[in-house]
Amino acid sequence: MLKLLKYEWKACARICLPLYGVLILMSFVTHLLCSIPQNSTFGFMLPAISSMLYMGVMMAAFVVTAVILIQRFYKNLLGSEGYLMFTLPVTVSQHLFSKTIIAVVMIALSGIAAFLSIGIFADMSFGTLFVDMIKGVARSGGLLFGLELLVLAVLGIADMALFVYMCMALGHLAGKHRLLMSVVWYVVLSTAVQVLLLLVMMGGGNVMPEALADAMVRWLDSTMQTITPMDAAHLMLRFCCVFELISDAVYFLVTRWILTHRLNLE
Repeated sequence: MLKLLKYEWKACARICLPLYGVLILMSFVTHLLCSIPQNSTFGFMLPAISSMLYMGVMMAAFVVTAVILIQRFYKNLLGSEGYLMFTLPVTVSQHLFSKTIIAVVMIALSGIAAFLSIGIFADMSFGTLFVDMIKGVARSGGLLFGLELLVLAVLGIADMALFVYMCMALGHLAGKHRLLMSVVWYVVLSTAVQVLLLLVMMGGGNVMPEALADAMVRWLDSTMQTITPMDAAHLMLRFCCVFELISDAVYFLVTRWILTHRLNLE
């Protein structure tokens, strides 16, 4: 498992980390150019061009990260490299865990790089910014609240990665045009999930048994009278974490089943 993580990290980091470094460097250069007094009519052009390049590099950082992660999964497990990868003394679950962990790390690093670059571009003091963030977390409910947000963010990123992996695995079941079918599965399933969530939020009370609905209403009324707004926020965050964890498990299990029982590398 550790060797898989090391191998996957090297393959992704050698491309993504330099790009993140360029993003931070471009924000610094753009900030310097914007800070220099412009004495000519065309003096604004250089900062404007630099700002456009900075935004382009930021977009490229996110796009390249997504492409690398998708390409690594497809080539390693669904492409010609699958013959070698599945002969290694590791399980399908370990392959999926390693891909998902590195995906979470790389997406998080891309977000951190973007955050730092924005701070440099906007001339924000990192020390002051960090202190303000800590104070904000403290005012919002302390360490537990921040930890819950962190767990929710990690589960949410893993959810995105596992959903894409599942769609790619489903698309691979097709005899031809597997990449196209992966895109089709992604569009269909993402739309279906959004519609389902919307129907649950809008009409959950109509499909729920009346006795259960009344019991939930009574429980919510009694709960809201005894807890503070911050307690309600903690409860909501924990509910979201459980929901994300369940969806992560579903996507993971579906992908593992396909890779275990229906994999066709021809």
